[in-house]
Amino acid sequence: NTGVQRSSMTPPGASATTSPAGKVSFGEIHPKKDLASIAVAHGVGYVATASVGYGLDLMRKVRRAIDHDGPSFIHLHTSCCTGWRHPSSKTIEISRLAVLTGLWPLYEIVDGEITDVKRLPKRLPVEDYLKTQGRFSHLFRMEGGEEIIRRIQAIADANAERFGLDLEG
Repeated sequence: NTGVQRSSMTPPGASATTSPAGKVSFGEIHPKKDLASIAVAHGVGYVATASVGYGLDLMRKVRRAIDHDGPSFIHLHTSCCTGWRHPSSKTIEISRLAVLTGLWPLYEIVDGEITDVKRLPKRLPVEDYLKTQGRFSHLFRMEGGEEIIRRIQAIADANAERFGLDLEG
């Protein structure tokens, strides 16, 4: 959506053309905006997150959005091969990893109430997701990168707590 420039959806630690990683920067420093929560706050009756990595779930949510009386919003996660610097053949894998790490929780909210959440048998560490993308490669080789990775893991952990993602205690 931005030609590889940073946007309000660029995650912390990502390198983009307008927030590149380098000697004095780890890339984007601000958290992403939570568009689904913004939609709920504006009274959108059906709000869901979806991922191209879970096609059947996406189709089910599109049907529910169409059937819902009133405004609907689906926030869809898919990668950008060019900007995220990964082969296009890895799109589905990377999209699934975003979900399996807790960085992209799949849920539905109807009339302000969480009605469905994809729970995870064993959440993966965020490194599994980050290592697949060139936009995060600097975090694994720069001094201080491990602190940014810990901050990204904290985001996944907060998502797990907020949505009850973890099946294991």
